[in-house]
Amino acid sequence: MSKPKIYVTRLIAPEGLTELQQVCEMHMWEQKEIMPRDVQFQLFADCKGLLATTDIIVDRELLEACPNLQVVSNHAVGFDNIDVPVCTEFGIPVGNTPGVLSETTADLAFTLILATARRVMEMADRVKKDIWPKKTGMLDNLGTDVHHTTLGIIGMGSIGREVARRAAGFNMTVLYHNRRRDESAEQEFDVMYAEREDILRQSDFISLHLPLSHETEHYIGANEFKLMKRSAIIVNTARGSIVDQAALLEALRNGEIAGAGLDVTDPEPMRGDDPLLDLPQAIVVPHIGSATYQTRIRMSDMAAQNIVRTLCGKPMLSCVNPEAIGKGRSAPLFE
Repeated sequence: MSKPKIYVTRLIAPEGLTELQQVCEMHMWEQKEIMPRDVQFQLFADCKGLLATTDIIVDRELLEACPNLQVVSNHAVGFDNIDVPVCTEFGIPVGNTPGVLSETTADLAFTLILATARRVMEMADRVKKDIWPKKTGMLDNLGTDVHHTTLGIIGMGSIGREVARRAAGFNMTVLYHNRRRDESAEQEFDVMYAEREDILRQSDFISLHLPLSHETEHYIGANEFKLMKRSAIIVNTARGSIVDQAALLEALRNGEIAGAGLDVTDPEPMRGDDPLLDLPQAIVVPHIGSATYQTRIRMSDMAAQNIVRTLCGKPMLSCVNPEAIGKGRSAPLFE
């Protein structure tokens, strides 16, 4: 019996792919350029599995062009690049990689809180430009405290919980909003549930940890910025279009809020002439939330294991549509 063909759509950490290479005929797109759509149809046509990165749109068109495809595993927690209902219709289970990147992304969220509050990038840029006068006044270069302030977390999933854990070390009061109240998080992290509008009004810092969906697109826009404190700072390490970026630009320009720290933008990649980058109170980094080598190895391993386990008739480590298992194309290759 020949090994099933699997395609890995970008160069990812090889340490996590050992078993996938042993069990399957693994191919990988190693070019820096994102794979063109027409090339995807050609290369995936006879594949049994797809280890997809978020630049690959898995929709009805692709699935119809790839009739042998039985499993898709996303190299990410989010899966807004995948039409999950259509995959379910075809009987194709979809995996993702939650948990393994929660702490790393939370580290970055808190980095953006601290860096924006203390104007770190702005001050470092001044040093590079030789703007450091000997007679710097005691009221120059001032930032704002993070400790003993109020943090609002919108989205109390695994990443939101880790941000709450870090906030405890800064003696912050933590409010959170979620689709469902999380009493275990309240007990573990001493956080308090609040309605979204109350979080917007009361928080000194707001950290977003929502999945992208039709309901959460532009979840924070012009009306929401008007509710926030003029001293507030917003941080987004989730998905760029959760925030209306045009409204954010105006809110910062008009002084409706004090700052923003973004790991994600709309669109991505953000171009260097984007007007948001001209504002010193905004920090933008290029979607590096999970970008440590240790975490990328864990993501690679989990994404690969989702495929191997599915082909062997075992449960995925994380499946976003378990109802697809056992129907349509879904059938184990190895018993």
